[in-house]
Amino acid sequence: MAVDEYFLKEGLRTIVGTWQVDYIVNAFSNDLAHIPATEFKSNDGRDFSCITYEFFEDHTMVMKDTATGKEEKGTWEQTEMFGFHYTLNGFLDLPQGAFLDAVEKLQLSEGTHLVFSLGILAIAMKKIADGVITVEKKDDIGDMAGDDSLKEIVGTYETYMALSFDGESFTVMTKEDALAGLNAGREKGEVSEDQIEMAMMVFNTRTEFTDDHKVITWMKIPSNVSQEQIDAAIASGELGEVKDGYFSPEGPKEWKAVDGKYYYNSGEEREMFGEKQSPWDELKVGGDMVEYPDGKMVLKKI
Repeated sequence: MAVDEYFLKEGLRTIVGTWQVDYIVNAFSNDLAHIPATEFKSNDGRDFSCITYEFFEDHTMVMKDTATGKEEKGTWEQTEMFGFHYTLNGFLDLPQGAFLDAVEKLQLSEGTHLVFSLGILAIAMKKIADGVITVEKKDDIGDMAGDDSLKEIVGTYETYMALSFDGESFTVMTKEDALAGLNAGREKGEVSEDQIEMAMMVFNTRTEFTDDHKVITWMKIPSNVSQEQIDAAIASGELGEVKDGYFSPEGPKEWKAVDGKYYYNSGEEREMFGEKQSPWDELKVGGDMVEYPDGKMVLKKI
């Protein structure tokens, strides 16, 4: 079965490093107790804790016996979401067949142990040291110089389409379609006035892309708020900048043009596979329309 990119990266992060035998389980035991590796000794007095596996990001590996100093190199691959296979060059000294196949198959158990079978024994290894994984440096839009000659995006926009609830489901729609669905729900007694007002808030906003590369969100001041209340809120610092019956509820973001495309800084802190991701997202600009990258909002210039 093919393993997608997410699990391949997670698998790499998981397996790369040094693993040591932690405990053994005898499949024929009554209680399947976890026998510590230090207590499971061979006839010559050695125990399983001397066995370590070290996996590298280039899919090579080394199996070592720290008691004798013997080691053998091999390779490994990820075969399932939580499964791996490794091959050594003679260390195990086992004949080809089902017995060897079981030994060479590793399964991640409870996210903490790699387990393989040795006859009636299940051998569980725990990670004792992380390995080195090279982090590929990617160009970030935030580090690139913007093209100040591109100004097509500059202007003020209304929300033309947005992800909205029409009384039955969430989908991307125009204000008219959203309101029609909500009004139908209200007539059936399924949607309240407060729910309609809340759903329409996204359509009662404006987005301004300024010439000096700022992205400002403007929200409409409710009609039941008096000028005296607005003035008092501004004076107390509760309300930001006010313009044409709209107020800005948050600080401005930033936009820039790079290689003929437009981007804005979402300000979000993102991480994938343990690596920090860029907060900059591309905006699709065409004519008087701007579409946000997730497709959940489309703006129209006014």
